[in-house]
Amino acid sequence: MSWRRIAEVVAKEATYRSRKEAGRNLRFFRMTGGSMLKYNAFLLAVFTFMSLGVGLSAFGGPEVAYPSLITLFVMEILMGVLFMALNLQVLVSDKLLEPIFHLPVGESEIRKALLWVGIYWGGAALPFVLIPGGVVASYLLGDPLIAVGAAIGSLVALILSMALGYLAGSLATKYTRSIKGRAISTLIWLLVLGVGFVMGPLMDAVSQLYEGGALQALYMVPPISFVMMFRSPEALSSSLILILASYILFRIGTSRFWRVATRGEVPLPKGPAKWSLSFGFSAALMREVKVATRTPRILASLIMYSFIFPITFVFPLLSEGLPQEFAGFLAPIALAVGGLGGFSILYLYVMEAAGAKTLYSLPLTRGRIALVKFYTFMTVNMPVAALIAVALAILIPNGAVPALIYLAALSGSALLNSLIYALLLPEEPSHWSAETFGRTLVAVLFLIEGIAYFAVGIASLFLPYGFRAIITLAGLAAIWIVDSILLTVGGRRAL
Repeated sequence: MSWRRIAEVVAKEATYRSRKEAGRNLRFFRMTGGSMLKYNAFLLAVFTFMSLGVGLSAFGGPEVAYPSLITLFVMEILMGVLFMALNLQVLVSDKLLEPIFHLPVGESEIRKALLWVGIYWGGAALPFVLIPGGVVASYLLGDPLIAVGAAIGSLVALILSMALGYLAGSLATKYTRSIKGRAISTLIWLLVLGVGFVMGPLMDAVSQLYEGGALQALYMVPPISFVMMFRSPEALSSSLILILASYILFRIGTSRFWRVATRGEVPLPKGPAKWSLSFGFSAALMREVKVATRTPRILASLIMYSFIFPITFVFPLLSEGLPQEFAGFLAPIALAVGGLGGFSILYLYVMEAAGAKTLYSLPLTRGRIALVKFYTFMTVNMPVAALIAVALAILIPNGAVPALIYLAALSGSALLNSLIYALLLPEEPSHWSAETFGRTLVAVLFLIEGIAYFAVGIASLFLPYGFRAIITLAGLAAIWIVDSILLTVGGRRAL
């Protein structure tokens, strides 16, 4: 059995679990099939479209094209790290490699399969973040070395992202019991999930280089260094150092993850276990909060998408002030930020993992599960959400209404998503993970909701001030009306 065949079996197993648990009615959304092309087709199309659009910046000359290519290079690394870290976590948590260990397959074959699985789950599409934009810039600027440098840079970015992904995956699964260990693991996941926030400071640094007339300094920064390495000894040295560092990190990351994937079960605590029996809604809520705080990846995801994301929106407004011409758009923006913050309730379902099978033996309705998850989400999120709302109301003129809209959108969106995922849960006892709902379906839901929330803001650009408030409140009312319908119609179904 070849290592590529092993990787295909592992990828198919994840898809099979998703289809078996979610049912045939969701097959329309299954873009993952039996080949590497099907696993990467959607991402490849999105990345290519985005990269071509960025590549057109070369119409502004090298001073515009170079920072754009640097941005694409960093973006490829960031997305690659997220893909690898999250998928490797699934490999460990769902024990997808365990059946292979019982087969007459050598260790080297399984190690290679681990690498190929990353290529299956989005890795093959990652080079298309940079290459199409590099080709367009190369054509517009009449410099074929830009296309060559983009191709080399995309491969280096792929290796570096996989290396960092393996390191994050190996560290994030190491601790599960001690408070200190869980805190370290949560911090690691926050760093992994928050890598996208470096894009802003990166572009600020590039802009400062331009303002200081230091365009030559970019020749040392990838992927421009790969473009200039045939013309500059300094660029060649920078490129070789990055390639060597990426390879070393890749070897270290794969070795560490291999030790994690093959170490076996976590040892049980010494001494007799302490337990107690409780019931009722408050007991269910406490159980949810305990599981969330004891699952570092889930806790980090909740903190990142529900806390840090809205804080990055509010902090510039508080520190720099809100321009007068944008004051009328604060309410639609608050609706969009609050709505997207509620999407992270998905992680409260994923955290159940194998323990979800026990829930099917209890007299639970899907509506009750949705409400428990919703109240857990609000318990974890409300302290920071309330602080954000108070800051908006006090420190920004006329910020009280946007603050209330933010809170109402966050809670309404959280309940909406909780009800959707509760209704999509499999009918039979099963292990809950991201594959339960299907990665493509989750992406489609996020895309639809994101477009819907931001459509309100875009529409408000063309409306008078009074109508902006009306369309914002109409969007908010629509969220809660859908919540009421789903809770009434589908919430009575038994799990």
